[in-house]
Amino acid sequence: MSLSKNQKISAGKFCALAVAVPILLYAYSTGPDPRNTGAPGDQTCNQLGCHVGTPLNGGGGSVAITFPNGLNYSPGVKQQWTVSITDSAARRYGFQATARLAGNPIADQAGTFTNLSNATQVSCDGVTLDPRPPSGCSARIQVEFIEHTRPNTANTFTFEWTPPQANAGNVEVYVAGNAANGDANNTGDHIYTAHYTLTPASSVDPPAILSGGVGEAFTGTPGVAPSAWTAIYGKNFAPAGTLKTWDTAIQGITLPTTLDGLSVAINGKPATIYFFNDSQINVLAPNDIGAGPVQVVVTNSSGSSDPLTIQAAAVNPAFYTLGRDGSKLYVTAVALDGAYVGKVGAGDPRVTRAAKPGEVLLIFGTGFGATNPVAPTNQIVSGAPAITTPVRIRFGETVATFAGTGNLVAAGLYQFNVTVPDTLADGEYPLIAETGGVTSSANVYIPIKR
Repeated sequence: MSLSKNQKISAGKFCALAVAVPILLYAYSTGPDPRNTGAPGDQTCNQLGCHVGTPLNGGGGSVAITFPNGLNYSPGVKQQWTVSITDSAARRYGFQATARLAGNPIADQAGTFTNLSNATQVSCDGVTLDPRPPSGCSARIQVEFIEHTRPNTANTFTFEWTPPQANAGNVEVYVAGNAANGDANNTGDHIYTAHYTLTPASSVDPPAILSGGVGEAFTGTPGVAPSAWTAIYGKNFAPAGTLKTWDTAIQGITLPTTLDGLSVAINGKPATIYFFNDSQINVLAPNDIGAGPVQVVVTNSSGSSDPLTIQAAAVNPAFYTLGRDGSKLYVTAVALDGAYVGKVGAGDPRVTRAAKPGEVLLIFGTGFGATNPVAPTNQIVSGAPAITTPVRIRFGETVATFAGTGNLVAAGLYQFNVTVPDTLADGEYPLIAETGGVTSSANVYIPIKR
């Protein structure tokens, strides 16, 4: 018959503390067994007999958790908690804690724990001998615990808790602490418990879009166009420090219109989301938003923003820029030899040289309008649909030639195979597109060097 951890380590002196993240302390040199925090479905070391001396919470001391933000949490925002055990007679201290969702505090874990030192470890429900592996507790594990790794002469333990990524309602925290006398017996020790309820922070405001905070994503030109990459600026889009992209959210050929609970509607149509942080969202405008005044609304777990009315046009052309020098923006293009062309040192580390007169460049942009066939904006582009509205491209005042009218080669990304005019002298030239009676920004440049 195999021995339990309690049987194998009977000389330990610490149980655990409990809170709706229960905390439990034991005198065990390797930490307590799971479910000794005093939470629903758990016991304590006092009840199990591994540490006895006085009735539970009867030793004249206490256990407590210090929460940095009071008894509330912001979804996804990490907190450092400190467990403190006070008892004038104690010589060694230990704990165990767990966090549970209020709707099912026996079996539903709330958030995750992270060690900040070798004084603590995270263990899984039902795993009595081993701490949580680096990959986390398995899907079949209901709850997890954080606890001491060895009896500690210090009476405080600090660790990190990450709340659920979305508002999960109230979180019950349970902690159990052991104030042990250090005599290597399981008698004369004092077990204390505490219980806290954390509520979602009432200060989490709904998202808000800045006035004038919607424009074409590459150069910032105000407004929006169908199938154009669009940047939205504001606040409360996500907790501070968030940075989320669509990389893990693409399903087959379908691009996401909801990302971690965040969505954007333009004229009532769901936009494809590529990226967001707390103050910026990059979306691909739907291809059926129409023209004229349209409303933009951002929605997340805290609610919806007030609608912001902006102007939509059939086209809103802009070239792909990643370089910047002062107020000037610089195109990044690709030469037929594979070189990235633009201004060296202006912010795009891929750029190795300027453009050469007479060479063919692949130049990219957004906002060039409808294609034939129509390409859904929530799907990966198939083929290379041609732009239906004629486009003219100038290097300064010199009109360039290119094959066809341009093609849509990826979601919201148009490509033009342009021949650099061979009459151009060395220098920097505005790269300008004209289509549908609209001209792109004159503040976008491309360097030329023979």
